[in-house]
Amino acid sequence: MMKIILASGSPRRLELLRQMGWDVEVRSLPFAEVETVSEAIEKLDSLRKQFLFYDKKEKTENASVIYEKDMTLLSPYRDADLVCAYNALGKGRAAASVTGTGLLVVAADTIVVLGKQILGKPADTAEAKHMLKALSGNAHAVKTATVVLYQKMTLLQVVTTDVHFRELTEKEIDWYVGTGEPLDKAGAYGIQGRGCVLVERIEGSYDNVVGLPLTAVYEMLRKAGVDPIILKNVTCTRCLRMPYFSQTDHDNVAISDFQKPFL
Repeated sequence: MMKIILASGSPRRLELLRQMGWDVEVRSLPFAEVETVSEAIEKLDSLRKQFLFYDKKEKTENASVIYEKDMTLLSPYRDADLVCAYNALGKGRAAASVTGTGLLVVAADTIVVLGKQILGKPADTAEAKHMLKALSGNAHAVKTATVVLYQKMTLLQVVTTDVHFRELTEKEIDWYVGTGEPLDKAGAYGIQGRGCVLVERIEGSYDNVVGLPLTAVYEMLRKAGVDPIILKNVTCTRCLRMPYFSQTDHDNVAISDFQKPFL
């Protein structure tokens, strides 16, 4: 049975893929990501020079992951789109360098953009409050770059969702930051958690805001020659409802446990 290699340690992306009933294995490997547009442009300029002038032995770690042909793949992307596209492609290539091209690899990178500023994960509660105050009453963009690598095919797509925040009170911001939820999320909120009450409305894919646009992934798999329907490999109802429930966990749990209510 074919499985998806998820080149990401995000539990939310794993949950989304498992939600489809697909067999997923996490293989997240180190890759030097970029955080700003200028950093992405600088990295690409450096890689171009290395591909043109340097001996293979002198290339940097990222140069051994990012291929020369990837420069063409990245060329249509600008500004914030380039940042997430570069990161997603790099993470996918890093995983594929270990798994080989015969396995189906999916990678993604999600960023929050307010105006022209990219909001990463807050360093502390003070920065989380600062981000939430900036987002309050305003619209921002959530961009997820998704990469699918399979055999000789590499597909890359950036999906954007516009998110409109309510006007937040100081009390609401203090309460939400106090939950601890914002501290490990770009933009200091998670729409799939308590942060849903901060959002007035969205325009576009909800899954994209969570971290992986499932419809785009589905279409990319088809374009890569993979039938997403036959990827379905998990038949246990309890497993489908527990995204972090591995086959090993399944084998170690007594049958009687599956008859208990799922809470």
